[in-house]
Amino acid sequence: MWNGKSSDSYSVAIHGLSEKVFQVNDTQHTVKNAINYKSIMLDVKAKDDKSYSRIIYNVSKIELKEGDNATIFWSAPYFPTTGAYTIYHTNKANRSIIQVNSNNVTTQNRKYEYLSQPLNSTNITFVIRNITLDDAGYYAGGIKAEDAWSGGGVVLIVPGIPLTPNINGSLNIPVGNLSQLTCLSKTTSAPDYYAKLVNLSYTWFVNGTKMDKEKGHTLELNVTKDHKDNNYTCKAMDQQLESYHSNPVQINPLYKPDIVLINPVPKVENGKLTVKEGEIIGPYNCSADCNPPCEFKWRYNDSAGNIQDVSPPSKAALNPQIVTRNITEFRCVAIYNENDRERYIIDLNVQYLDKPLAYINGEQVQGHDSAFPMSEAEIVNLSCYVNSNPVPQIKLTKGVAVTISEEKNNDWLNHTIESSQCSDTGTYKCMGLSTSFNNTENTFGLNVTCNTRIDNSTPIKTLYGSMSGNDVNVHVSLPVMGNPPPQESMIMWFGPVKNVNITSTVSQQDVPYKHWINSSIPIINQDYYGNYTLNYNGTDIISVIIITEDVPRPPMNFTGYAYGNGYVNLTWVSGFNGGPEEYFLLYTRLGSNLTQVRNISDPGEGKLVNFNHGPLNMDGEYCYVLKSCNRINCSAQTVETKVTIHSQTTTALNETHSSSISLTNNMLIVIIGVSVATAILAVVIAVCLTKYFLKRKKTQRRREIAQVGPTEGNEPDIVIYTVVDKTKKFNAGFISDYSPASKEVDAGQFASSSSIVVRVQ
Repeated sequence: MWNGKSSDSYSVAIHGLSEKVFQVNDTQHTVKNAINYKSIMLDVKAKDDKSYSRIIYNVSKIELKEGDNATIFWSAPYFPTTGAYTIYHTNKANRSIIQVNSNNVTTQNRKYEYLSQPLNSTNITFVIRNITLDDAGYYAGGIKAEDAWSGGGVVLIVPGIPLTPNINGSLNIPVGNLSQLTCLSKTTSAPDYYAKLVNLSYTWFVNGTKMDKEKGHTLELNVTKDHKDNNYTCKAMDQQLESYHSNPVQINPLYKPDIVLINPVPKVENGKLTVKEGEIIGPYNCSADCNPPCEFKWRYNDSAGNIQDVSPPSKAALNPQIVTRNITEFRCVAIYNENDRERYIIDLNVQYLDKPLAYINGEQVQGHDSAFPMSEAEIVNLSCYVNSNPVPQIKLTKGVAVTISEEKNNDWLNHTIESSQCSDTGTYKCMGLSTSFNNTENTFGLNVTCNTRIDNSTPIKTLYGSMSGNDVNVHVSLPVMGNPPPQESMIMWFGPVKNVNITSTVSQQDVPYKHWINSSIPIINQDYYGNYTLNYNGTDIISVIIITEDVPRPPMNFTGYAYGNGYVNLTWVSGFNGGPEEYFLLYTRLGSNLTQVRNISDPGEGKLVNFNHGPLNMDGEYCYVLKSCNRINCSAQTVETKVTIHSQTTTALNETHSSSISLTNNMLIVIIGVSVATAILAVVIAVCLTKYFLKRKKTQRRREIAQVGPTEGNEPDIVIYTVVDKTKKFNAGFISDYSPASKEVDAGQFASSSSIVVRVQ
């Protein structure tokens, strides 16, 4: 403010604020933010003035905090001699607070105290006690109200605590983007024109911890997933006065799922979950870290490549699901938006084992109620197919688990019968085998028709011995093969006698194509012995021979002699004519008691038998008894011989029982010597002849024994004896008077076993 006419124009320059001269059409000019300066220098020149007039205004201000006592003073240009000097407080309004005259002070509030003495002093001083924000403002004095805005006053500045700030900014930010949060507050410092000049400082906090590097009112963050767990607050500060914490805010980072997780984690092998068809998998819980939360769907993929929702629809949790072979995978889909989704795929290895399919010559077998018919000598292709995962093991069996073909690591098995036979008839089974599964099977049959013929795979008896008589029958059982089974009406026998009533029956063996033809052939008299031929449906099948069989004759030429070391040599000639199954029983006699020594097989009629017995006690006499036996009975008569063992002599007796011997010692020695020499020579000759004749006439002799009896005048062959154990059938207790209860002879009733023996001790 300066003196002059308000209607005039003035040139004004303010040093330090504006170096340019500007025009003012008034006698005053308001300087903004003058409180920021200690003094303001103005150069003012009226239009007609030749030079500038300089006006200097000193800016007087004090700054105190609330609660302090403020002492304010200034120098007045004069003190009125009359009237009062009024002190004004100008803030939002202008009011007088103290009135002073030369002898009195009037205050509007007890917090004001006027200190100047004398009262009319131009050095104005007063105190404001316990100041508040309302006490801030401009203090000046004068004699009229206009003086409240005159220069020379003092500005009281009272800083206040900033208002509790608010945080502004977008909180939903995609991960990777920049988040800007702004802390906004206002100062409460007074006066208002001072408050407008205040620049607040700010402090940021994360989860209650001060962020040292963040000072401005704006907080910038590169958003990550971790920010969702952070609370951010701020404070405003005016000088040393700090506001309260703002309300916390939380950044909501937005992000799509990186990975989908399943709980529990499926136990996979080679990337797949192995499960049997019909088993249940689940439940599984699906989760994914995404914000906002993802939508979840469970789906499955079938073998045709179609993706379908599970039924009933599932969200994050998959309810237990029954697995079928057409399901290749289950998948949990985490849907963030239409374009962003992630999946967890459970690849399935569904295992199964189907019932085998059977094929005969390429034609599928529909059932096993009837067998597949075919003739002999046909090519038969048998196939088994097993649909399975993993690839199965396949077996083709026949009958009771007899494996005829096997295939591993393949779902097909092929077996070819190059030429069908009767034995191929039967029940076949295709079997599928796979680990952890029960075996599956399909049964079918083959029915190969074949003509009836002898079954050479079964032992066949073609030689039968029998007595004769009106009620004597020989039972003949012959194994045959035939499909369909042979008919009894087509069985015929042809033998030595015509029109013989031979009855025959048919019985099945263990398989359908094997049978027994059981016939009963009567042997009424000697005419009925001979060859019998079985004829079936006009075709000869086999011939059997029935020969004579009766009580055997006793042995011939039974002799014995003793030789060194206590051994006895016994020899005799076989006189058998009673049929097969013949043998000898050798005993020693002591008084009336017989003790069996050996059961010796018959080498054949007319053969020489040689038997060694020992070692025996020296200087003793031994009586030997010999019988001929067969399955009918033993010979009615027995033959005996006695042998005396001396230390230096040998005695031989024939079967004529001499009660006394009147030979002299010399003749006895000569006889013994000649006998020994003769026996040794006979043994040597017999061994040589045996080797020759056995090799040459073995087959011929067997036929002669079966058909024709030996000729009495033939020289006997010498045979090393053979021992046959038949003691379970014959013993000394029933030899003499044995007679069969029935004259019928079962061809399969008797059996024998033989072994070659060198010396019996």
